[in-house]
Amino acid sequence: MKHPPTEEIDRTLSRIAAANAEGYGILLRRRDRLGDGWFPASELAGDVALPALLSRVRGMSGPPEDHIRAEWMLESLARAIADLAGSFLVSSRRLPDLSPENVLLAAEGGLIRATGVLGPRMSVLPGDPAEGLEGVTVAEDWKQLADWFRAGFTGLMDPAVEWTDSNSLRPAKTLWQASADRLAQSLIWSAEAFEDPAFARDLTKHVIEGDERLRIPLETAEDDYDREYHLRATCCLAYRTPESGLCQACPLNR
Repeated sequence: MKHPPTEEIDRTLSRIAAANAEGYGILLRRRDRLGDGWFPASELAGDVALPALLSRVRGMSGPPEDHIRAEWMLESLARAIADLAGSFLVSSRRLPDLSPENVLLAAEGGLIRATGVLGPRMSVLPGDPAEGLEGVTVAEDWKQLADWFRAGFTGLMDPAVEWTDSNSLRPAKTLWQASADRLAQSLIWSAEAFEDPAFARDLTKHVIEGDERLRIPLETAEDDYDREYHLRATCCLAYRTPESGLCQACPLNR
């Protein structure tokens, strides 16, 4: 019997860990157990994790109103999940297992700052070195990997969106579009980090167009350093806090 592909998934994680774009890297881990601040994404479906995270969100000068904190919390989750799946796909045409029991989250100040996976299971394209190893699924093509990315992303986001909406903090339609905004921002990071902008854009387009909830305009602009950034369809509400104004990507700027 072949062993789980720990070496293969760790090789991808090492490549991602060494990547940098927009002046920063992203935090991904593979862990053998829970603890040390990590908890499984499956806990988002309970009655404890989301209220606890919300209570810890702070602004620069103090806690904003609950609906603003909820927006930030949910957007941090969307970005963290998109960073995990998107960096795998753009860097290596691989996708880790995105089941809630396998995805790990780490938070600071109520916001998700890092993602991880418990096991080495992943999906790959035909001809990948990991093909045939235990725990590895082979997709037909990159579009099928992207479909699985979308299914995993929406499945992980759904409990947070439902809880936030049911508590009258933010409407589900806005939250899904904000999640798509964060996904698009994440894939722009991967495009630069792994020097593959054409594939990253095709991937973004395929993912958001496959689910009506995620459909947003894909428009970009360049900052003063000639770096591309996503023009958001939604507002993160930061301007409603004393210390912040409108972000350059905010739709209220247009």
